[in-house]
Amino acid sequence: MAWKANACSAEPGVSRLIQWALLALVWMVGTVSAAPVPAPMPAPEPEPFTIVAVPDWVKPLPAFDRELERSAESSQGYRARLQDFQYNGLQPGRSRWFTAVEFELTNRYGVENYSDIEISFDPSYEALRLHELWIMRGDSLIDKLPTARLDLLRTESGRHELIHDGTRTLAIVIDDVRRGDLVRYSYSVEGENPIFEGHREFQVHTQLWSPVDRNHARILSATERPLNRRVRGAEVAMQVSEENGVQELIIDQRGVPQYSVEDDVPSWHYNRGTVVFSDMPDWRSVVDWALPMYRLSDQPDPDIATIASVIRSSQDDLHGQIGAALRWVQEEIRYFGVELGRNSHWPSRPQETLARRFGDCKDKSLLLMALLRELGVEAQAALVNTNRGLESANYPYRLHAFDHVVVQVRLEDGVHFLDPTLRNQAGDLGQLREPDYGRALVLSPDTRSLSPMNSPQPRYRMSIRKSLTPGAEESELSVITRKQGGWAENVRHDLQTEGEHGLGKVFHAYYADYFDDIVPTGEPEFVEGPGDSVVISEHYRLPQLWMSDENVSHYRWVYADEIMGYLDMPETVTGRQQPYELVHPIVIDERWDVSMPTPLRLDDLEAVVDTEWFSFSKQSELDEEGRLLSVSFRYRTLVNEVAAADLEAYAAAVNEVYELSSFYMEDKPSLGAAVKDAANEFTQAGSLHPGLLLLGLLSVCTRRVVSR
Repeated sequence: MAWKANACSAEPGVSRLIQWALLALVWMVGTVSAAPVPAPMPAPEPEPFTIVAVPDWVKPLPAFDRELERSAESSQGYRARLQDFQYNGLQPGRSRWFTAVEFELTNRYGVENYSDIEISFDPSYEALRLHELWIMRGDSLIDKLPTARLDLLRTESGRHELIHDGTRTLAIVIDDVRRGDLVRYSYSVEGENPIFEGHREFQVHTQLWSPVDRNHARILSATERPLNRRVRGAEVAMQVSEENGVQELIIDQRGVPQYSVEDDVPSWHYNRGTVVFSDMPDWRSVVDWALPMYRLSDQPDPDIATIASVIRSSQDDLHGQIGAALRWVQEEIRYFGVELGRNSHWPSRPQETLARRFGDCKDKSLLLMALLRELGVEAQAALVNTNRGLESANYPYRLHAFDHVVVQVRLEDGVHFLDPTLRNQAGDLGQLREPDYGRALVLSPDTRSLSPMNSPQPRYRMSIRKSLTPGAEESELSVITRKQGGWAENVRHDLQTEGEHGLGKVFHAYYADYFDDIVPTGEPEFVEGPGDSVVISEHYRLPQLWMSDENVSHYRWVYADEIMGYLDMPETVTGRQQPYELVHPIVIDERWDVSMPTPLRLDDLEAVVDTEWFSFSKQSELDEEGRLLSVSFRYRTLVNEVAAADLEAYAAAVNEVYELSSFYMEDKPSLGAAVKDAANEFTQAGSLHPGLLLLGLLSVCTRRVVSR
């Protein structure tokens, strides 16, 4: 806009001001009249959390009840007074639950570590209502809600597992907290995940990880739609009443002791006291709910069909095609999950997963099912519990029993389970390691119960051949290792993260614990072997093979070190009350070939230990010339647990294997030559194999135990 002054003005100063004022008014009017009509403001989103009074449906227990008996002990400056949980399930799909907690801070450590409170929820379908935040200091009751700091954090509880689940955490920092204070806070959460379609399942723990003076629960449900109850652990008293179409159930415990579990207890033996409330009466109900999520479209996807065509042309038989399809999904679709709201359980369609090239277990499983269908293989999704909880006879959950999804394939040779989230697998179906989580719920129209997985392959299998050539000045060691199953997958993973050079340093450090001054003669070699195996070759020089003491100048104990490293033993045997879990199934074959340029004295070459938990054997063989000794060790697990009553016998058997997992060499040319001459005489007479004579005559040494 051009601006001009009026030249006819008699009073230039005043006139100029008037002109500027009129022009400004005209500009303002024009601007207002020309402005577009503003769009309506969007409705504000509901607050993720609010501070409100305790809802009317709750029957709160007395705050800071002085008549509540103090029974719980203080641990790390924290003593639990009250745990109150109340649930309102009267309206399907609109569940609400209330929690109140009281505790005492008994020392400075407790003040520093328990004065902050965190409450997690999912704002996509849940609303958090904060009700109370009090401190009782002596006879003074202090309201801390006006002064506490409240921060809503985006925590994403599954982020460490590459899961984006939308979790938020309300972090509450209480000011002016002192030793001896009693703290009380309460809140409620409204809403439930729409994926459950109004189905409900939640638990009340009757045994807690810390002792508490009072553990209280109150459950409301409609009389015409009651919740069934499944109890794990000891039975607990329940008060049930009905009035005006409402069923009220109350659990009220006083002086609840701490629940503890011993180390390495099998997960299927966990028996923490729990009452699960659910409207899922059986496994068939879970199938009816979940099966629609895993139905494939009748219209095949051309991109998936193209991938299947490439796989079909590259593999000769169906087992090879299934293995290739599994690896394609494992390697080409990175693991990452977006599990917001319904997506916590509803898988993405195969086309979507393929387009974005990432997905979680359910996304990858559905994509694998679609790819297998293009190869003419029918497959079903199978829900599993990776902690093998479904093996427990009294596992109480139904709807929330599972934490993982795999794929089941039925062929003429049997049933197979495939996990598309595993990495670094190799081999055809029947060769590659199949997951075994005990039992699975197969999402099939004819499913009525859980199916055993029963994988036939050992989870871990290893065969090692170690060739030792003793020399007068320097010795040589070559190690050829073939790893299969999980161990082969670990090697492939380590090659991606550490590289061949990094693994070479790890291997060198391992053998340096057994042989002083050992020197590698090159980098280890890694080759993909038959089936799912990886073959590793290592070569070393040993300047210091022989050991000596005041009695013997040249001797050596040689150990089945790989087997010894996997012998499983609990830290505490005596007085243990719970079973001990074993890594199972494991098969290790370890063989030492010793080339003897001069005859050696040998001992401890044969042994067998057979138990109900594992088997161990040690056998030897000597070539006809008496120059090549082969000692073969074999260790195989038979079960996945040891009962508490059997632990002392099991520990004794493990210690016996420790003692037998070695053999003895002594450089005694004179004695060795004499024995060899005697062996030749017996052989010429046709009386005895020289190797047997050597073993029989030379088992006379006193054992020298060398620390590992």
